[in-house]
Amino acid sequence: MEDHQPSSNIASTIFHDLRKQILSGKLAAGERLPGERELATHYGTNRNTLREAVRRLEQARLVSVRHGQGLTVADFRRSGTMELLVPYIDVATELRDVVQLMEDILPARIMVLEFASRLAARRATPTDVQRLQDISDLLVAAFDRGDPVVVAHGFQRWLEALIDAAHSLSIRWIANPFLDAYRQLMDRFPALWILDPSFPSHLAQFMAAIDKGDEEEAVKSTHDYYAKIDDELLRALGVAIELGVHLDDARSEAQAEVAQGPSATRGL
Repeated sequence: MEDHQPSSNIASTIFHDLRKQILSGKLAAGERLPGERELATHYGTNRNTLREAVRRLEQARLVSVRHGQGLTVADFRRSGTMELLVPYIDVATELRDVVQLMEDILPARIMVLEFASRLAARRATPTDVQRLQDISDLLVAAFDRGDPVVVAHGFQRWLEALIDAAHSLSIRWIANPFLDAYRQLMDRFPALWILDPSFPSHLAQFMAAIDKGDEEEAVKSTHDYYAKIDDELLRALGVAIELGVHLDDARSEAQAEVAQGPSATRGL
């Protein structure tokens, strides 16, 4: 394997394999991993490449490395961060687990967006407002022609522009994990995100508030839209649980829905 792949690619393969085993429970919290030499032999690589994979696992808080004790699997449910959200959903076998995760994380996302909206209404420069308006116009045009792919990807740019308009380092740092998780979730599970017919009017209302510097109206527009969308999403997932839908089937159906076209337009 070393002769055909760069060491960085091999390290990534090892990292993803071990991360999957840990998140799926195949490797349990507190379990000791084999030593470096044994792991390197198992993956057909050298110890330097293996150490790079281990370093990434340690950064993700999935393992702890202690001198004389080797590698120990960490309790990711306590030590993990937002970067594990998508990998965890990737390996989840029960839709109920995903729903509980979404129930917990969606209110936190609304709080971040509300505060970003408030600060943007207070601090946005004319350049910020124009950038948001330009992206909004593109989004509405894509929505009107029934192009969910452009809407979904364009909305990533819109969220980035909103966070930039807040001009807050702390909000940027808090928002980054949510934005990263959104990007990954959109790529893997596009049907998780519902784009409501009221989306264009929401953008218009929000932009009017930002243009006037009306903090309360900006926050209200953000809260009302996302609370509605989140309720719809959780209700749909709840129905899927009642019907006994398996998560793998839900993934397949989600991909099929998006492939069918704009009848079920999706976004964050």
